[in-house]
Amino acid sequence: MRWLLFSMTLLLVGCGSSDQPATPAAPATPTPRSVAKETPSEPEEPPAPARPTEPVRRATMEPTKKDDDGSIAVLNQFMSDDHSQERFRPAPIEPRVEFTIDPAQLEANGLRQLQGKHLTLITDLPSSPEVDELPTVFDAAFPIWCEYFNIDPVKFAAWRTKGCLMSREEPFAAAGLIPNDLPPFLHGYSRGDAFWLREQPSPQYRRHLLIHEGTHSFMERMFGGGGPPWYSEGIAEYFGTHYWRDGKLSVGVVPASKEEMPMWGRIKIIKDDFAAQQGKTLDDVMHYGLDAHLQNSPYGWCWGAVTYLETDPRTHDQFHKLQEYVRLGFDMNRRFKEALADQWPEINEGWQMFVANADYGYDFERNSIVYAPGKPIAGEMATAIIQVDQGWQSTGILLEAGKTYEIVARGRYLLKQDPEWPCEPNGVTLEYFNGRPLGQLLCGLRPDDWKGPGASPLTLSETVGTRRTLTPPLTATLYMKVNDNPGQLADNSGEIEIAVREQPQ
Repeated sequence: MRWLLFSMTLLLVGCGSSDQPATPAAPATPTPRSVAKETPSEPEEPPAPARPTEPVRRATMEPTKKDDDGSIAVLNQFMSDDHSQERFRPAPIEPRVEFTIDPAQLEANGLRQLQGKHLTLITDLPSSPEVDELPTVFDAAFPIWCEYFNIDPVKFAAWRTKGCLMSREEPFAAAGLIPNDLPPFLHGYSRGDAFWLREQPSPQYRRHLLIHEGTHSFMERMFGGGGPPWYSEGIAEYFGTHYWRDGKLSVGVVPASKEEMPMWGRIKIIKDDFAAQQGKTLDDVMHYGLDAHLQNSPYGWCWGAVTYLETDPRTHDQFHKLQEYVRLGFDMNRRFKEALADQWPEINEGWQMFVANADYGYDFERNSIVYAPGKPIAGEMATAIIQVDQGWQSTGILLEAGKTYEIVARGRYLLKQDPEWPCEPNGVTLEYFNGRPLGQLLCGLRPDDWKGPGASPLTLSETVGTRRTLTPPLTATLYMKVNDNPGQLADNSGEIEIAVREQPQ
């Protein structure tokens, strides 16, 4: 039985804790942030900006050694003493000027300007509705950024930045718009008071890059930094993953299909890496180095980590507080984990569930594990109800190692509403998911005291259907769910009743 192997499985390496995990609060339904358009208002005079500084978006406090000779403790004290909050307080700065715009040089090199309230965009692309509306998209993002980061949109209504959208670099260099010290980048780069974008083959991904780099510019201006790479890039990916429909911008979405977001590919990155046994733990992602994002893969993992931490009710509040520590660099990670230390095993387990089952439309709320400690069977049998629109759920039934149990399941439920797909615990063979009939009842065994490290026991599952006999190799609580795409649980309805009996030896 595959449960015998779970303790040796190294698909993911978790982060353990000696404390008992706290029972999570009921998850709140995440909703994309939406703003149709910015409401004009009379701006206040912004405060005098600080003296221009070198860009600090890419954190500079990356650990350089693993052995602790006492200096790490000294650093932690410096970061955490009574004056640290003031010492590293995020504050608006005036970013350095990367270039000045010379209209004559633009004309001489075939470039044109597109003006918005908060953006001057310079491009060599011909006029089209998708290109010409980009400043409008950018302006729609401004109030969303302000709301998320608690920035007064009236106070900073005059904020502007510059961007270059390039199909070729040569005319921009000739016009003096590319500094000589600009480092190599894949698709986009933000520094100082400007950002640069390479042209993309889809309007959706072009807008994605615009909002992504715009997020960096906004944080540089308002906070003087963006935190360590995973946070800086992940939060930019979170905002960049958007819908733009009928002049309304919604960010922080999980696309329902790859057709919705051509060229995006973040889900594919996670699925492909996991299939190749290259899955990342939260610790892996949080310790990406300063040059990690010269490759494409880290963008997918940082998007996944930020979206998970933003969505999960156990982490949401502490994750939002991270914006207060963006100038701390990698020390931000320590503060975050210390604040959540007693819940970290379950947080890490929830991350594993996402990584192992990542798919378009992934429903973080419905796939959140429903925990409850198991109790031994008292009397002839124990029963439980399994909701078919939820991921793993504890039955509250404890199965003891070496004993044999029979599980019997019954119920009729719907997998789809329009048209209706009726189903029973054996599933329907009209469609398969992960090699099993859709809607088939599955089970997993999870010891109540499991805290990692290693792969969660629930990364392995066994078929139950209408009836199953099993002899667990370890004492554990029985968890169950129906086999379905994790992004399609919302259209399921109904429940399954199970009965568990201990068999005579």
